[in-house]
Amino acid sequence: MRKLRSVLVGTALAGALAAGIVAAPAQAATATSAGTASVAQAQYTKHWFSGYSDFGRGESRGERSYYKGYWYYSNGRYYFDINTWDRDRDRENTFIDFYYHDDRGWHNRRFDTGGHHEWKFSYSAKGGFDGFRVRVGEGRSGHFDWGNYYRGSF
Repeated sequence: MRKLRSVLVGTALAGALAAGIVAAPAQAATATSAGTASVAQAQYTKHWFSGYSDFGRGESRGERSYYKGYWYYSNGRYYFDINTWDRDRDRENTFIDFYYHDDRGWHNRRFDTGGHHEWKFSYSAKGGFDGFRVRVGEGRSGHFDWGNYYRGSF
C-alpha cells in the first residue's frame, strides 16, 4: 500500500512539474507579445483634427455634416484616418477635400459619402510631404456648403 501511495504521489508531482514547464514558455510569450504591442503603439502620437460643413437654407447647425480624424508619423510615412458623417439625410452627399503639399506642389483627393464612412491612407515623407489641409462640404455638383479648412504642417 505504501509503494502504491508513493508511486501515485510521485506521478502527480511529475505531472505538476511537467505542466509548469509547458505553461511557463506560453506565459512568457504572451507577456512578450503584449509588451511589444504596447511599445509599437507608443512610438507615435496621434494629432486630432475635425470640422463641420456650413449649413444651407432651412437647415440647422445640428444637421451639418462633420468629420473627425487624426494623423501620425511613423517609419517615414504620414498616416491619416478620417471619419465622416452626413447627418441630415437629404440625399445630398458629404464631401471631404484633402489637399496635401509636397516638392511638386499642391494635390487634391476628394472623398464622398451619403452617410458615415472612414478613410485610411498614408504618404511617404521622402517626396517632401510637408503639409495638408482638409475641409468638409455637403451638397451636389456646383453647389456645396463648404466648411472652413483645417491646416496642418510639419
